[in-house]
Amino acid sequence: MMTHVRLHVHEFGPGAGRTVVALHGVTGLARVFQRLADRMPEFRIVAPDLRGHGASGKEPPWDLSVHLRDLRETLDAMGISRAPFIGYNFGGRLAVELLAADRSRFEKLILLDPALQMEASAVTASTEALLADPSYGSVDEAIAARAATAPYAPPEHFEVWARDLVAGPDGRLRLPFSRAAAIAILGELTTPPPPFAALRIPTLLILGDESTMVNSGQTERYTYELGDFLEVKTVRARHQVIGDAADEVAAAVRAFLAS
Repeated sequence: MMTHVRLHVHEFGPGAGRTVVALHGVTGLARVFQRLADRMPEFRIVAPDLRGHGASGKEPPWDLSVHLRDLRETLDAMGISRAPFIGYNFGGRLAVELLAADRSRFEKLILLDPALQMEASAVTASTEALLADPSYGSVDEAIAARAATAPYAPPEHFEVWARDLVAGPDGRLRLPFSRAAAIAILGELTTPPPPFAALRIPTLLILGDESTMVNSGQTERYTYELGDFLEVKTVRARHQVIGDAADEVAAAVRAFLAS
């Protein structure tokens, strides 16, 4: 029997602002969009914790079709029938899948260093890291580990990130996500996404110049398939483009949504 999980939703910005739906990545949380929202004060950013993450339910199954059903149910319950979408990491793949299934929901698409399709070797490495049960002995240890993955982010970025850490029965700190759910999502990311040639809507692709999530061959393919519908911007960042380059990302998103 399928368990439906209406997602827990974070809202940033004014309630009367233009609504933008933002989807986070695997092992991440919706709070990642707080720094972006702080720089886009005219927008209402609606960011759900995806199944298996944060305050949303963590019950299986965790495949793409279930994430899409969760997302549709949540947006419908909120009365959001059409909006621009932002997708970071797995959120980018989820947004593309929703666009392929229900184009009418989208005004524009913004992809932040998206995990549209990952190499099997990268998924294996990420899965093995999760199986090792990443945890921290203190907040300072957690922040130091996180800072190594986003070298250009300011200290306050990690202080906000650390607020979501929770202590387990062993006293160690972890982010509130299901490792089983995250591993299932990673497996889904080895499969090819829908072809962009059939999804031609205005799309902004923001990449970290030190990230390997989207390789040059993928960028060339997306550029060929989307043509004039695609705008590509590179920022000084690793994969965590919001952490490393919040000002540049927010400025690019605001300009894109205004055009």
